[in-house]
Amino acid sequence: MRTENGIYTYRWNPNDEDGPILKITKSSLGSFGFCRLNYKYGYIDDIKQATSEAMLKGTHIHDAREEFWDKVDIKKAEKLVNNPMDAVNYFRDLYGEAKDDSYEQIYTAMAAYDVERLMESIEEKALSNYIPVANELMLDGRYTTDDGVTVHLQGIIDRMFLEDGGYLPFELKTGAWKDTKKTMMRKEMAFYKLLYESSEDEQKIAAGLDPNIDVTHWGWFYPASNYVYGEKASKRTTTAVLRSIDKLIAHYKANEFPADFFIKKCVHCGHYDHCEAVGGGNGYDFW
Repeated sequence: MRTENGIYTYRWNPNDEDGPILKITKSSLGSFGFCRLNYKYGYIDDIKQATSEAMLKGTHIHDAREEFWDKVDIKKAEKLVNNPMDAVNYFRDLYGEAKDDSYEQIYTAMAAYDVERLMESIEEKALSNYIPVANELMLDGRYTTDDGVTVHLQGIIDRMFLEDGGYLPFELKTGAWKDTKKTMMRKEMAFYKLLYESSEDEQKIAAGLDPNIDVTHWGWFYPASNYVYGEKASKRTTTAVLRSIDKLIAHYKANEFPADFFIKKCVHCGHYDHCEAVGGGNGYDFW
């Protein structure tokens, strides 16, 4: 059972007022939106899914990206930007050996993007904002719904940057970009904004952040597609995430987690082989 010190859990009992409260992460809320039964299998029943090559790749590249920001010497990089390829090669070398060509493509794309950002920061005399103010930022927060239900939010923000006087959480994705992913990405980032706002000031200070600075923007990077995007944080999207939390709580209270069967989606689900709904059902409402 995924419980931390008996304080919060995915196996929440809404009728136990003295028991652990409901734990919610970006991944668990996304799983619930993808399929209610998928959520039950993975988070309540704790049935493990097979680890795919894409999942392993994502973990490896995320770890390499985290280490990159720990190892990079910006003063050294500054001296190399007059010959941009020297700077690209320096950044690329910090990722180490690539496992195959797909890894190499992503490492090279990230190195080229970071050199472009560095040159822009130098030109705009904004080098102080080049380095993320937080690298792999883990936060815990408490949020109370309008109905008085308190839940525990938890997550790791890949990077946090300072942008125009506000914080910008920035997510790395190792898959290919499609425009249809924009709504999903906005909701992921809105979850992080809610998580940040729900966390205690002590956590932010310990991470080197100023609790008086708000999350005002968000963005994401798909290096496999050379796609970078940033925008002002959307209140409408944050409201949609809060509605998703309300839906999740309602399903716990009703003790109902029906399948959202759609064959083109379900064949890619890690619970497909043992899902009781395979063979029939209805459409789905993501998030």
